[in-house]
Amino acid sequence: MTVLGVLRALFVRLAWLAVAVLIALGAAGAVAAMQHTPGSPSRAELTWAGDQAAEPALDAAATELQVLADQVDALSSTARQSLSAVVSGDPSSLQDLIVKGTAELASVDVQARQVGTALGAVPAMNSDPGLVLADDVRQRYDVLAATAGLTAGLEGNWAAFTGRALDAATLTGLLTRHDQETADATRQGSAAHYKAALALLDKSDATIAEARALAARLGTTSDTSTLTTWLDRNAAYDAAVRNLYQSMIDAKGRVTSKVRAAFAAETQARANLPGDTRGLVVIMAEVAQGGLNQAVISIEKVRGSLAAAIEAQATLKAPPPPPE
Repeated sequence: MTVLGVLRALFVRLAWLAVAVLIALGAAGAVAAMQHTPGSPSRAELTWAGDQAAEPALDAAATELQVLADQVDALSSTARQSLSAVVSGDPSSLQDLIVKGTAELASVDVQARQVGTALGAVPAMNSDPGLVLADDVRQRYDVLAATAGLTAGLEGNWAAFTGRALDAATLTGLLTRHDQETADATRQGSAAHYKAALALLDKSDATIAEARALAARLGTTSDTSTLTTWLDRNAAYDAAVRNLYQSMIDAKGRVTSKVRAAFAAETQARANLPGDTRGLVVIMAEVAQGGLNQAVISIEKVRGSLAAAIEAQATLKAPPPPPE
């Protein structure tokens, strides 16, 4: 082959090599371009229009969610106040708080539907948001949408709470009233007004019976063993006092063997009574374990979830920090 032929062959090979390189570079460019998918920062122009339409709607939904969170906060505060009213045995205040909380719960229900309506108004969510919305915008929507149904169980929790709360507050009031009635009876007995003392003990017996009926209802979901012991010991004391005063009436002022035996029995029954109110604290703790605390905790959990969602979507909305 001549020198000219060699050069021509080399030139052809170089030309094909150049073409191959150009083709490879073009393919690499196409692959790189395809990696810049819609929604990523490198192709922000592809989602700009969708983002601009979605952001105001997401802001509106976030505002509605904040209103809902504020309402749940108010309900939580009312529930905690109600629990305090239970412990203090204040049925009147508790009833007012229950009415207040029920109204607050109705507002929560209405507002939860309002949040759902606002989220339904976010454009592009019914199509393929991955093609028209940036990642952070879609994530904001997902965070807000995840709050759907959070408040759905509050109505049942509140109903369970209020029913048991009224029972528990009434119980505390009954125990306190019984102590006062028996104390009034013993004061009359100390003054030798035995018939008046027996009439007051009738009231004590009726209060104990009412408390027992309430304890039986609470016992279906609570440990009422301490309460039962308290009622048994106080009922035994009331019976011993009644027997003593009746014996005094029967003896007509004489100290008989029956009077001495009744006095010894009253002394023993009084020794079995709790010395302070710590027993009442234990009783109320057991009742609370049966559902009161759990209902308040469930409201607190919803409150915390809403607060976390608001914080998360606000973080996604915040502009990225400037490059260093």
